[in-house]
Amino acid sequence: MSDKMPTGVEMNGKQLRIWFIFNGQRCREPLEGISKVNKAAIAYADNKRRTILAEIKEGRFDYAAHFPNSPRAAMFTGTGGPSLKRTVKEGIDRWLEVQRALKASSTVVNYISKAKHVENKFGKRRIVDISKSDIELFQAQLLKQGLSPKTVNDIFTVVRGVWADAFGDGILKANPLDRISNVGSDVDLEHADPFSRTEIELIGKADPDRRADARMIEFNCWTGLSLSELIGLAVEDVDLEAGLVYIRRALVVGEFKVPKERSRVRVVELIGPALELMREIMAAAKDVKAEEITVIQRDNITSKKMKVRLLFRSSTSGLLWSGKTISNWFTAHLTKAEVRHRGANQCRHTFASQALSSYVPVEWVARQLGHSDTTMVKRHYGRWIPSDTKSMAAMVSEMMGFGAKKDGAERPI
Repeated sequence: MSDKMPTGVEMNGKQLRIWFIFNGQRCREPLEGISKVNKAAIAYADNKRRTILAEIKEGRFDYAAHFPNSPRAAMFTGTGGPSLKRTVKEGIDRWLEVQRALKASSTVVNYISKAKHVENKFGKRRIVDISKSDIELFQAQLLKQGLSPKTVNDIFTVVRGVWADAFGDGILKANPLDRISNVGSDVDLEHADPFSRTEIELIGKADPDRRADARMIEFNCWTGLSLSELIGLAVEDVDLEAGLVYIRRALVVGEFKVPKERSRVRVVELIGPALELMREIMAAAKDVKAEEITVIQRDNITSKKMKVRLLFRSSTSGLLWSGKTISNWFTAHLTKAEVRHRGANQCRHTFASQALSSYVPVEWVARQLGHSDTTMVKRHYGRWIPSDTKSMAAMVSEMMGFGAKKDGAERPI
């Protein structure tokens, strides 16, 4: 009878069974409840196999529903292996669980926030039921809501993670995210809108009662640290005699951690105004007591304890700064200073733009900012890099040891 069997239907001893390919594996399953193998039984087997093949093709095959007593069904359901029933919510939970073990808690907090957008849109739907166009439409809708390209791309970090897991687990035959690009990749990640020197002066004088807080901002306009690096600075990181500051940690969402990139562990040279301000800051910190802090290392698992005297705290609450508390205070402070509102993170842009506008070599600026090369500096600050080189002549002459001409002769300086 075997030579008359339809494709995929065969005898296994005295039992009729079918075979099919699922998730790259050849699966053979006996058909229960068939007491006699005849033409009707064979036709039933052939129809069942065709139904299964159609469901596999459409991405809705449920192994356990067809073969509830099969040991192999456990491989393709629940936590034992790929499951076509996995919803986006389940996928998010799985992905976040892995991220909690691998990433810093501040990063995970950001992922959880962004994952809410994905869950609200697709949460109860099965991953296999969501098309590429569904995902592209979701991306477009996020932009229409007014979210920035960076925020949308951050949300899609979650989407990409969930769908990559589903593909890796065999739930998807192809990953549609491989054909969906991030948005706004040619736009600066953060718009540079620096303070002018006049505005820096106004910021410093606006509120004498909070001079210590304003001085922190002024200092960073001439240093260019990230806010997390700035509020993580300690007395032990400063060498006033050499005019250097060592960047060894950052304070992110209430946790001290080493900079995530090795290039960000660096020595920053203090230019004139920054050094003068740091002398004032260090003098004000002379009575600060050392405290033990825990610093999370780059693997986001191990940590080290150290005793430091932190330089910056809110002058009113006495608490360490955070991104939120700086933002709240700085918004009100700019109003007092009558300076157009920008975020405190513009101090970093202020330093870079001031330096580049003054013909400071881009390589030095990149090193000060903690970039491994000049790519990001040129992308963010290209319009502040002077193109008119004629005005460089006097500066070059001075650097080469020549003074101004007098009586037709060049005088060495």
